[in-house]
Amino acid sequence: MKKIFIVILLAAMCSTLFCRALSESGDYYAKADKYYLNAKNDSALVCLDLALAGMQDTAHYARRAEALLLRSRVLGTLTFFEPALEDAILSYDISKKHKDNRLTALSMLAVGKVHYLMYNDSLAEDYMLQAKKLAERNHLNREVMMVENSLSQLYSVLERNEECLALAAKSLETAKQLKDTLYMIQNLNLHAAYYTNLNRYTDPVLPEYQVKVKQYLDEAMELVAMKNIPLLTLGTYANYVRYYRVEKDYNNALNYAHKVIEMCEPTHYAMLIQMYDHLVGIYAHLGDVKMTINSHQRFHELMRRQSDYTLHRSLQEMRVKHDVEGKEQEVKLARTHRLLLAVVAVSALLLGGMFYVMYRIRRRQNKRLHRLNATKDKLFSIISHDLKAPVAAQRMAVENMLESFDDYNTDSLLKNLNEFRRAIETQLELLQNLLNWARMQTGEMKYRPSLFDLSEMMREVMELYRLPAQNKAITLRLNSDERCMVTADRQMIHTVLRNLLNNAVKFTPEEGEINVDVTCDETGVSLRIKDNGVGISEEDVKKIVTLGESKSTNGTHGETGSGLGLIICEEMLVRNNSRLIIHSVKGKGTEVGFDI
Repeated sequence: MKKIFIVILLAAMCSTLFCRALSESGDYYAKADKYYLNAKNDSALVCLDLALAGMQDTAHYARRAEALLLRSRVLGTLTFFEPALEDAILSYDISKKHKDNRLTALSMLAVGKVHYLMYNDSLAEDYMLQAKKLAERNHLNREVMMVENSLSQLYSVLERNEECLALAAKSLETAKQLKDTLYMIQNLNLHAAYYTNLNRYTDPVLPEYQVKVKQYLDEAMELVAMKNIPLLTLGTYANYVRYYRVEKDYNNALNYAHKVIEMCEPTHYAMLIQMYDHLVGIYAHLGDVKMTINSHQRFHELMRRQSDYTLHRSLQEMRVKHDVEGKEQEVKLARTHRLLLAVVAVSALLLGGMFYVMYRIRRRQNKRLHRLNATKDKLFSIISHDLKAPVAAQRMAVENMLESFDDYNTDSLLKNLNEFRRAIETQLELLQNLLNWARMQTGEMKYRPSLFDLSEMMREVMELYRLPAQNKAITLRLNSDERCMVTADRQMIHTVLRNLLNNAVKFTPEEGEINVDVTCDETGVSLRIKDNGVGISEEDVKKIVTLGESKSTNGTHGETGSGLGLIICEEMLVRNNSRLIIHSVKGKGTEVGFDI
């Protein structure tokens, strides 16, 4: 009887603890959802991490899948695309395992949304269409509405205007039937954006389009005022900025832009960058040279901060979660002690197990923090070397412009702004490579092989660099078999091709030639990019894949580089069971590629 009594007490104890943990997870999820709708993304992210820590895949899979989907949306808003994609895929795996068609459709939609944010438009459309088909087959009207809304946004960007308007209209009608205010507002904003886009290509502006834009925005604003949801208020205000710019009512455009800026968190970089981009154009039209330069300076500063924020976010999250989890563990420990007083027989067992788990968790966290700190130090040495000098030079240039802005006319201002834009594009290229390298070093970039056509991918990449090549009168040629199918990580190989072709264009002189050869046979696929550019010395070729000895070289038009691009290529190719192949003669050209 004593044994039975102890077993019953132990079961009751575990059940009580589990229910409390589950209740706390639900509370954290509810808080996270509220923070997300209030456009408080950092707070939402911390709450979601705590909520997911108390959930299990098996017992409460639906709650876990929904929390993963919400975290994917938050991470996507903060431009953390890799972890956002991982959460969406994990939610898909959980939903598929439990044969939950609704959550499976939402997970496929989430995967598509992340690809949309990463400019992988064809992949985004594929996943969204699969989600729509599954939702329609299972008569999930709300989920069909959500997919149609996302597809409409995608088609708006792709300028497939008829499809965009048709889907937005269907989604809006369903939202009204379901009395879903959130999606009614989103679809009204989509209609407004659609007619604003149409007026981008009309001169003069068509008044009937502007009437429709104002009508949809005013209707959306009425619903926003009723619900008071900051997330949707931001989107509606942003569309008012575009509307008033088309109307050439720059004072109202200015007013709404500042409203958006006041509402945004300092880390809501995507929206803030968009607003300061608008402010540059607004102040330029108003003839306020000083504010135009200030807005552009703020735009550039936000771009830099966004990159820094992304680079160091993983380390910051670890610190925040470590502190919060420590406090939560202390509270749970106190509760556990009070409960264990009633069951002395099991107190030693439960406490021992708890301390052991805490010890293991802290040990894992300390090891991870040690690795992150080592990676951070290595990364900072690159950042200080390759970013400090150009940023300082741009700052000096802006100061010179401010000191003599009275002497500037419109042409000279536009010339200087174009030069700043080119400098920013160069820095963005470096920052993207730094982000890719950081993700690989911290294990956030996972190897996900799939079957794809390398020839077709090479054609897509060449189209991206067609204009930069034309600016230097460089001839691009592709010699390829019709189809060359490979099994590798699609995103990594795409990044490798972009880096290699970008280098070829950068270091090939005017009226030069770049030939790309893709061949395939039963043993594998071979890709080579040959240029007649400046070439690389034999000594530098040997150092090219050593991070500590990477060398930066200027292009034929003075384009700057960090030497990091080829290092990224080498590491990504190694993960795909390949190696970077380089043959070069100084002053005669370079042949670079890989076999896979």
